[in-house]
Amino acid sequence: MRNITKVLLLIVAAFLVYVIWPRTPNLKGFDPNEMAKLTVDDWIARKDGKNFASVVARYKIYSSQFNLSPLTAYRMAQNDVAGTNALRSLKGIDTTGGENADTVAAIESKATTALTEKFAMMKVPATEGGGADALAREEVARFSLVLKGAPSEEIAAPIARIYAAEYGGTPEDFAEVASNLGYAQWMIFSDTATSPDGMSALDYTREGFKLLKEVANAAPAPAAQN
Repeated sequence: MRNITKVLLLIVAAFLVYVIWPRTPNLKGFDPNEMAKLTVDDWIARKDGKNFASVVARYKIYSSQFNLSPLTAYRMAQNDVAGTNALRSLKGIDTTGGENADTVAAIESKATTALTEKFAMMKVPATEGGGADALAREEVARFSLVLKGAPSEEIAAPIARIYAAEYGGTPEDFAEVASNLGYAQWMIFSDTATSPDGMSALDYTREGFKLLKEVANAAPAPAAQN
């Protein structure tokens, strides 16, 4: 009986080490095809308000594609969903006038806090493009545009700035990547989206991540600020 207990304790200890042991993130090690599938799954879940499905998709991205520990991947996925849900509450609020400025600022602050925690866990270095807080603000800008139904080229702009900060180089280096991903996200969230060349949102996303892999591997490493 004691031997069985010892074995069980060893199994539990091994499992806990696997779950919480920190790993070195590898943002360039992803498989473009798998990244595209998981990302589209996440976007569809976010559009439909299916939080659990979104957490599962983001968790798989962070754990299997970015080499983060299961615990870190899960916490990051939760922060992603928390940020989106906060921004979703902006729907129906008039953001053009000043009378709702405090409400809008509070909602955006809540989303920024959640996404800052996510980027901090990803250990993206503070560069000229900013640290975790700056990337969180870009992500807030991106999903605010998505939820408002903004044109794909507007959605693409913050995507390019985020990748430049994460992988090095300039936003212009990632313009085509962002254009593909922005168009795919716009197609999914828009009820009237059409593709002029017959490509699906998954096709655009796959092309975007294939190109991202090429550009990221060729880009200079981000120069951290002192």
